[in-house]
Amino acid sequence: MPSDPKELMALASRLNNLTDMDTKPWHLRATFKLLDDQGNATDEGTYEEFWASPKKSKVTYTGSKFTRTDYRTEQGLLRAGGDLPSGLIISAGLEFVQPLPTREAISHETFELQQRETGNMKLSCLNITGLPANPRLNYCLDDKIPALRVSVIGFQSLQVLHNRIQKFQDHYIAGDLRFVRDGKTVLTAHLEKIEALDPINEVDFTPSDDAKLVPLKINISGGVAQGLLLERTPPQYPPVAMSAGVSGTVILEAVISETGHIANIRVISGPSLLQQAAMDAVRTWVYKPYLLNGKAVQVTTTVNVVFTLGR
Repeated sequence: MPSDPKELMALASRLNNLTDMDTKPWHLRATFKLLDDQGNATDEGTYEEFWASPKKSKVTYTGSKFTRTDYRTEQGLLRAGGDLPSGLIISAGLEFVQPLPTREAISHETFELQQRETGNMKLSCLNITGLPANPRLNYCLDDKIPALRVSVIGFQSLQVLHNRIQKFQDHYIAGDLRFVRDGKTVLTAHLEKIEALDPINEVDFTPSDDAKLVPLKINISGGVAQGLLLERTPPQYPPVAMSAGVSGTVILEAVISETGHIANIRVISGPSLLQQAAMDAVRTWVYKPYLLNGKAVQVTTTVNVVFTLGR
């Protein structure tokens, strides 16, 4: 375990992310369950990915009322199906296969290392520094091995717990994920299978007849997006919502352009009296462009805007 924070983060990225050029082809299948504030399941389904290289993969999300498949090809991204009901489903897939920033992104950031304990577990936590004020974004590794155990996205009041750590192709991967927001579990995911593809079957990567080319953009987790945030305008609390005592979190899906500006935005969930204020604020935010193979690309992510009375 390197003592230098940046070296440790680079090592953790290499050992926890399954999407580097030097990773051998693989197939993964997991199940997920979305939960409401009372812990009741609102949807459940599967996430499945076939991966051969950054430009050759197939990801399928299936729930009770939706199915979407994304194909990455040399020609770009092809998609069959529509939008997903929750960005947490995409985040769950990313937490399995690419939970940490890329090595390229790490090279442009600085980090600090802190030792923490939670229960009987000792953690080495890496906080990204040099970001806008109070980003509250960090990644906690097992203190003995560079396996990710907790992602903390304080801006979204979200923690992602990586449990039942497994080893695959010299990489660490969670067997179970638990997304916790404000002390409540909002999503759980369970790894059913991960296997090497040797040889690969071209049929697994062949786009379906209804797949259509979409503009070049990729999905990134809210935590990765937060790490790219350069300018953030705080939302203005609507007086009518304040008078009515309405508080809560507005969850948005945002498209960030190649220049780092918001290209499109829509509400996923949240109190109706707070939704417009959340969108008005986020539309002004500016991000560092996300680079894919050295080229700035459009990305889709989720943004949580928290409104708390008394602050």
